[in-house]
Amino acid sequence: MKKIFLLVFAVVSLLLPNANAGAWGSPYPGTLYDGKYVLVSGRMGGGQYVDMSSCVVEIYNPPHYQIAINVVGVQFSEDYYRAHGTYIGGPYKVHSDQRLMKFRYDYDTKAIWVLGSAGVWKYWDIYQVHSVADGHPLIPYSAEAAFAAAYNMRFFGSTTGYGGNRVISEDFYRVLGL
Repeated sequence: MKKIFLLVFAVVSLLLPNANAGAWGSPYPGTLYDGKYVLVSGRMGGGQYVDMSSCVVEIYNPPHYQIAINVVGVQFSEDYYRAHGTYIGGPYKVHSDQRLMKFRYDYDTKAIWVLGSAGVWKYWDIYQVHSVADGHPLIPYSAEAAFAAAYNMRFFGSTTGYGGNRVISEDFYRVLGL
């Protein structure tokens, strides 16, 4: 009986969310610099954050919009992670280089395009599986953060994409204050 109890306890403990988790249950801080930087992607000790104060609306023609925003890289301390199991509260270094990302939106169809490095607009298909190399979660979360910074409202909201999953998690909207 004791073994069964311990097994059930272990399984339940693994399924419960991490109380120290940042945005979307990750070990990275959801925001830095009092909310100025918002986490859009994190892995392998590094995070990518949008600078919410850098948002520029380039085209405003509802339902079509074009918005630019800067993304900065942040490197966290692996020593801190090994000691605490999280990067939250630990030291970090913001990289001096920034990446300008530009997005086009069609609000009616919930479609977005991202400007690629070759200067060509690429449609981001929310009904397709995307890998980290393809730009997931960086592209949809950066696009959502840019729209929120520009208009203080959700773009995707509860829109579902591939497999019936929400494009943007509700936890991310909480970080954005929406």
